[in-house]
Amino acid sequence: MTNFRDILAIPFGYALGWLYDICGNYLVALVIITLVLRLILLPSSIKQQKNSAKQMRLQAKVNKIRAKYAGQQSREAQMKISEETQELYRREGFNASTAGCLPLLFQLIVMMGLYGAIYSPLEHVLRLSDSVIEVLTNAYNLVADTASASANSAYRMQLNILNKFSDIVEVLPSVENSNLVTDDIIDKIQNFIGRFTILGIDLTQIPNAWREIGTILLLIPILAGLTAFLSAGFTYFRQRKTNPEMAKNPSMGCMTFMSPLMSVVFAYTLPAGIGFYWIISNILSFIQIIVLSFAIKPANIIAQQMIDETVTRRSREQSIKNTKALMKAREEQQNN
Repeated sequence: MTNFRDILAIPFGYALGWLYDICGNYLVALVIITLVLRLILLPSSIKQQKNSAKQMRLQAKVNKIRAKYAGQQSREAQMKISEETQELYRREGFNASTAGCLPLLFQLIVMMGLYGAIYSPLEHVLRLSDSVIEVLTNAYNLVADTASASANSAYRMQLNILNKFSDIVEVLPSVENSNLVTDDIIDKIQNFIGRFTILGIDLTQIPNAWREIGTILLLIPILAGLTAFLSAGFTYFRQRKTNPEMAKNPSMGCMTFMSPLMSVVFAYTLPAGIGFYWIISNILSFIQIIVLSFAIKPANIIAQQMIDETVTRRSREQSIKNTKALMKAREEQQNN
């Protein structure tokens, strides 16, 4: 039965397959599609950067509100702090959730779609027919050992086929409808396998099997965690420097270290191809954060906001003066 993840895998698999046909390298195709997705999210990241700078500017006013109720732990006092803070944000035109849930929803859709495509490269990238994949699956069942026939092997069957393909080719003649798997298809799959490896790491393998396969596979979860910490750590320590009050929030420190740790755990239990995608995504995210931190400096944003507000205020004051002068001129004209 087709599930939502399989449906999402279709467009992402098509994009990966199209890029693979152009550049002839699956890993390069994965890097390109990850870069494109990051560029799509760039406007949202810029908006968040500006929103963060505005929040920094308002923090002093928020601290004054909290100082009014210092030492008061009652529910009423906390509600007053919340109400006055929200009123301040309303007057200043600040929305803490200005980016909304769309960026997170987009990233979730991308994650599910790419995972589906990575798990099913024969179907979504090489675009082999269901009948061909069925023949290869039957051949795999002949060569698979008991350990390979795990509960989740059905979902990662196409990765299993890539992993055991040399053995599968040997038993193909004994499988029904083996004529569907032509020499061209065999060459196509073998070429793909050659481009599904990086630094000697077979990206079809799961790192938790490193005892049987080799410790080099552990590089994937380790790098996934380290690259995740780059972005989280840089954001945290930069926040501590630019906005000490916000940095006192315990949840910030917790997320700084929990997020990379979760990346390690997930990358350890999922195919290395998915871990590789996380590594690339984390690196691009870190580069984006660095570039934005220099291109859109909070101090410059705050200065521009103050200029804009000054211009708006003076324009409003001038408009009021002009209105009063016009009304006065009309009164004088009527009196004469």
